[in-house]
Parts: sequence; structure tokens; C-alpha cells
Amino acid sequence: MILTSLVVWLTCLFAATFAQQPTTCIKPQPTSQAFFVMGCGKPITVDRLDPIVSPGRPSQHLHTVMGGSAFDFDLDYNKTQTSNRTTCAVSKDLSNYWVPIVYFHHANGSFEAVEQVGGINVYYQERMDWTDYCAGRELLAFPPGFRMMAGDTTRRDFNSSKVEDRAIEFICLLTDGQEGLPPFHDFPNRTCDGGLQIRIRFPSCWDGVGLGTFSSSSNSSVPGYNSTASAYNSSHVTYPSRLDTGVCPPTHSHRIPALLYEMTWNVAAFNSFRSMGENQQPFVFSNGDKTGYGYHADFFNGWDVNLLQRALRDPSCGNATGGRIEQCGTFKEYLQSNEVQNEIVGLEQKVKGEWRGVLEGGELPGGVRVE
Repeated sequence: MILTSLVVWLTCLFAATFAQQPTTCIKPQPTSQAFFVMGCGKPITVDRLDPIVSPGRPSQHLHTVMGGSAFDFDLDYNKTQTSNRTTCAVSKDLSNYWVPIVYFHHANGSFEAVEQVGGINVYYQERMDWTDYCAGRELLAFPPGFRMMAGDTTRRDFNSSKVEDRAIEFICLLTDGQEGLPPFHDFPNRTCDGGLQIRIRFPSCWDGVGLGTFSSSSNSSVPGYNSTASAYNSSHVTYPSRLDTGVCPPTHSHRIPALLYEMTWNVAAFNSFRSMGENQQPFVFSNGDKTGYGYHADFFNGWDVNLLQRALRDPSCGNATGGRIEQCGTFKEYLQSNEVQNEIVGLEQKVKGEWRGVLEGGELPGGVRVE
């Protein structure tokens, strides 16, 4: 037993020394790290709702929302658990995942919604550092009431020195499923015949206390908020030092799953409408952003927390499977096929207003204008 412990300690010491990490390890790096891809076949709704930023009132712009059927103006953990269906692969995941939608801006000033292809892929990844393993920490499931955002709807420029700016990538697919070009950080000013895939990474370092609100309650209400203030408090999470990997700061030493959203849009359907030689690309987000820098995403936890924690510890839900969620033993009895996901009945739109087809008048839903 003493010899085994010594070997483990020396192994950690050697690796830590060369990685410039602490020289005393309590726990070696595991052979398997959590990794699975949660597919959500289609939206549960497309609506002007955002219970994280704008609880109790219509949101400023339109979102496409995946996941549980309890999604509403207001949301807390208990309400997520009243969902009777979800458009995602694991029936016990009653979370919601949402992003703005993409529009094509026609030369005559009208807008037309771009078709979303194949729902969304949500990557759940373990991105722990040697400092975490040596300290004996483990990857933690999101607690009840937890919510977070990635990106900034007001951002209109790019700073490569900021990890949060680098968290967004636009992948121009030249043929179905093939990349072929380096990622862009804004809308690419070119055709993408296989579609435009947009990826965004979330923070994965947590302070161990905050839930994303300005109060200690898991409820999304914020005492004293006015009609224009955001109810979201981002101070509970931050990115590791290298965005996807690296060290968490001492103030946010707890590791949560590193989420990455991946969604593809059928921009090629508008190739014939593009003006040749045009200096500006013609796509915009529903928040009025034509640069792409203002892309953002929201997550509201609705997981069975104990189930998620078991999956994060289960080697069959780890990197050896290549992220294939159907091989995760913990989820086996709760998996929904793509066919079942796509047959889920969506929610009735709560903020009335047409968003499909061609929108005349130079405005996006909610009266949003292109900036």
C-alpha cells in the first residue's frame, strides 16, 4: 500500500513539475474524462422570452429555445421540474438552451428567417487542470437554480486578447459536414454551401456559491429590478486561463462542465439572393447585430442533479466514447431517439408576433433594427 501510494505521488510529482503545477498531488489524473454530446432535435419554442435576462417580461429580441416544456417568462429550478417533455436526448434533462436566430437581410430592406438545421448539439466536457486533480477536486454537476450566459448581445467588435471574445466561432461548411476553412469570429463574407455552423463556449470555472442572480435565492426574481435592467449576475462564473482549458482563478476554483453549443443554419438557401461584389455580408441576428460579435447563448439548469453527477463520474460517459451519448450507461434508460425528439409538441408562442417568412418594414421581431 505504501509503495503504491509512493508511485502515485511520484507520477503526479513528475507531471506537475514539468507542467509548472503544484509539486504535491493528492489525486492523479483519471484515465477517463467526462465527455458527451447532448443533441436536441428541434426547438421547444421560438419566442421573445429570456427568463435569465428579462424575467417576467418580453425579451428585447427573439430566441430559438431547446429543451424542457416549462420554459416561460419566469423560470426557477422547481418550475423546470414541471416540464412534461423535452426536445433533448435525455428525458431527465429538463434544462433550456437558447440563442438568437439568424435572418437574411434582403436588398429591399426586408428580413427572412434562415432555417435551422438539425437542432443543436450541446457538448458537455471535462476541462480540468492538474491543479484540480492534484487538489483532489472533481467535476461538479450544475446545482439547482444555476444559470449562465456566454457572449454579449451588445458587443460589436473583436479583441483577440479577451477569452470571452474568442469563445465564439463561425464555421463555413463548404460541403455537408466538412469545414475546409479556418474558423471566423464574425459572419463570414462569403457563401457557405454546406451551411453556417456557429459555436459558442461557456465559462467553466464557478465560485461555488452564486447561481447567476443578484439574490441568494434560486428564484429568478430580482428585488428592485426595473424594466430595462438585466436580472443576470455573471460574477459566479468565469473562463479558465486558456478559454477551453487552463487554470481557474482562486476565486472560481470549482469546475463545472464546459458547455459548447453547436448550431447550423442553412445560409446556402440564400446564395441566389446575394449581391455579387457586395462589401457587406447580408446576415443578421435577431438582436440586430450584423457583425456576429454580438452572438450569445443562455443555459438554465433543469437536470436531475444526482443523475448528471453520476454521469460525470461514469467512464462510459467519458472521452473514450468520442462523445456518443448513446454509450453512456447512466443515461441508457432515459434516452430519446431523434425521431421522438422531433415529434415533441412545441409550446404556443407567448409573445405574439410573426417571425417566419419575409418580414417587411425594415424591422426584426420586437421592433429591432439593424445597427
